[in-house]
Amino acid sequence: MLNKILYRSLALVATLILAAEPTGPVQAAPAKEDYVAFCAGAGADSDGPYADCVHVLKIGTGNARRVLVLVPGGSEGAESLRDVGRHISNALPDTQVWAFDRRQQNLIDSSRFGGDSELDYYLKGQYHQVTSENASDTRDWGLTMCLAELRSVILAAAAGGRQVWLGGHSWGATTALAYAAWDFDGHPGFRDLAGLILIDGGAHGSFDGEGYTVAKIASVQEVEKKLDAIKTGRPFSGDLGFIWQLPGEPESVPIYYQLAADYALRKPHGVSPLQPLLPKSMQPPLTVTNAALLGWLLDAHAPAPDLQAHSGHIDTSNVPAHDWVADGPADMDKLAAIFAHGRPAALEWYWPRRLTLDLTAIDPFADSPVTQALGLRLTHAADIDVPLYVFATGITHGTVISSSQWVVANTKIHKVEYVTDDSMAHLDPLYDRPDHNKFIQTLVKFLQDSAAATQSAQSGK
Repeated sequence: MLNKILYRSLALVATLILAAEPTGPVQAAPAKEDYVAFCAGAGADSDGPYADCVHVLKIGTGNARRVLVLVPGGSEGAESLRDVGRHISNALPDTQVWAFDRRQQNLIDSSRFGGDSELDYYLKGQYHQVTSENASDTRDWGLTMCLAELRSVILAAAAGGRQVWLGGHSWGATTALAYAAWDFDGHPGFRDLAGLILIDGGAHGSFDGEGYTVAKIASVQEVEKKLDAIKTGRPFSGDLGFIWQLPGEPESVPIYYQLAADYALRKPHGVSPLQPLLPKSMQPPLTVTNAALLGWLLDAHAPAPDLQAHSGHIDTSNVPAHDWVADGPADMDKLAAIFAHGRPAALEWYWPRRLTLDLTAIDPFADSPVTQALGLRLTHAADIDVPLYVFATGITHGTVISSSQWVVANTKIHKVEYVTDDSMAHLDPLYDRPDHNKFIQTLVKFLQDSAAATQSAQSGK
C-alpha cells in the first residue's frame, strides 16, 4: 500500500513538472554575480570605510578559462560595468568579467538609499561624510596603491592557469596601460596579461581632442609643490561637481545622481520630489517625472559628453508632469537600476587628488624624472608585447586612436584592432544595448578570434 502511495505521489510530481515546462525556447540562466572583497593581511575588516581592501564584481561562471578584469574610469564604480559584464559573459560563456572597485569605494555611505528617509538623510548632511579631518591617511591613495591592489586581483583571476585580460574605461584604460608598463619588483606587469582592452581612453594625449588636455607636469619642482598641496589640503576632489560647476562637497553630485536614479527606479512616472531640491543648474525648466529627471541629468542636459548616455528625450506635450520617452539606444530602466545601486555603486563619491596627479604624470607613457619623483615605476612600457583592442567614441575626435597608435609604435605590440563609432558619447559603450553597441559587438569578436588563435597555437605545438 505504501509503495502504491509513493508511486502515485511521484507520478503526480512528474505530471506537475511536465505541465510547468515552457513550450517556447528555454532561456539561459542569468550569469552568476558576486561582489567580493580582496583584503591585505589576515583578519582585515572588509566592511570598515578605511579597510585595507578593494572589491570586485564578478560576473559569469567561476570555471571560465578566461577572466576579463575591467577598471572603471575616473569617478566611476564597478556597477557602471555590470551591464557590459553581463553582455560579454553571456556572449562568451567561457569568459568571466571582474569589475574592479578602487579602495575609495569603501567610503560611500549607501545605508539609506531606497528608503523614505533618503532625501533628508543625504540632502541634510546626516550621512557619514569623509573630510580632511577624519581621512588624513587617504592623501597617499595614488596609482602605486591602486596598481598593487589591482595586481592582487589579477593574480587571483589567473589562479588555475586561467588567461587574464585587462581593460578599462576612460582613466581606467590609462590605469590598464600603466599596469602593463609597471615594474612589480622586477616583474613587468604585461607578463601577467593575455591582452589589453582600452575603452575610450589611454595615454599620450588620449583625451586631447575633447578639449580636455591633460596638463603636463614640467619638472620635479612642480611635483613637489603639488604633493605639498595635497598634504595640506583636501585629500579628495569633486570632479563631477567641477564638470557641473557646482561648489560643495565632492560627494554632492554623485548623491544627486543616485537619488534621482532611485526615484526613477521605484516610481518612474511619478512627479519628481527631488527636482525642486536640486541646484538650479541641474533643474529642468519643466515639471518632470522621476524618469525624466534622470534622463535630463544623464542625456538631455548632461553637462559634458563624459556624462552623457543616450536613452531618449523628454515628452514636451502639455501635461502636468513631463515624462521620459525611452527611445534611445540605452535602456532607461537599466540606467535607473545601475545608478541607484548602492554597493557596488556606479559612481565614486571621493576621487583621490593624488590619483589625479599620478595619472597626469604618466600620460606621456614614459619613465622620466617626474614619474620617478612620484615613485611611479613605469619602466617596461617599451617592452609590452600583448594584443591590444582600442575602442573610441566621437567625443575626442580621433585622439583616442592616434594616441594608441603612438603607444603601438613605441612598444612591441604586434596585434592591434582599432574601432571607432563617432555617433557614441563617452558612456554609451557601457550602457547601449548590444544591437546598438558597436563596442560590445566588436570586442566579443576580438576575444573570440584571440581565443581561437591561442587554441590553434597550442594545438600546433
